[in-house]
Formats: sequence, C-alpha cells, structure tokens
Amino acid sequence: MTKNQNSYKNKKNQNSKMKKRSISLINKILCVCIMVSGIFYVVSINDLAIKSFVLGDLKDRSGILVTANEEYEFRVMSLESYENIDKRAQELKM
Repeated sequence: MTKNQNSYKNKKNQNSKMKKRSISLINKILCVCIMVSGIFYVVSINDLAIKSFVLGDLKDRSGILVTANEEYEFRVMSLESYENIDKRAQELKM
C-alpha cells in the first residue's frame, strides 16, 4: 500500500510540475506578445506623427502654389486683354 501511495504522490508531484511549467510557458508567451504589441504601437504612432508633419508641409506648399497660380492667371488675363493687344498692334503698326 505504501508503494501505491508513493506512486500516487510522485504522479501528483509530476502533474503539479507540468502545470507550473505550462503556466510559466504561457506567461512567457504573453510577455512576448505584450512586448511585440507595445513595439508595434510605438512604431505606428511614430509613423502617424511623421505623416502628420508631412501633411502640414504639403498643405503649406499647396497654399503657396494656389497663390502663385492665381497670380499667373491674372497675368495671363491682363496680357490677353483687348486693350493690351491693341497697344501692341499699334506699336507694331499692324
């Protein structure tokens, strides 16, 4: 009977050791997953911040280009006006 009791205790000890190992493995896997998720989060936030700065710069450039385009359109309209064309024609004696 003592042999049966000893074998039962050994099996119980082995089962508890296996459970501790499996829990330890699960904890390690969870820690790695949390670290990878944290790194991914930091990288994505950094990327978002960089894109925000680039977008701001592009909006500034767009505003400058719109202003320049309006100035060029005004210049084209003034050069195409009838008065301007008549003056040039008279200068060239056409």
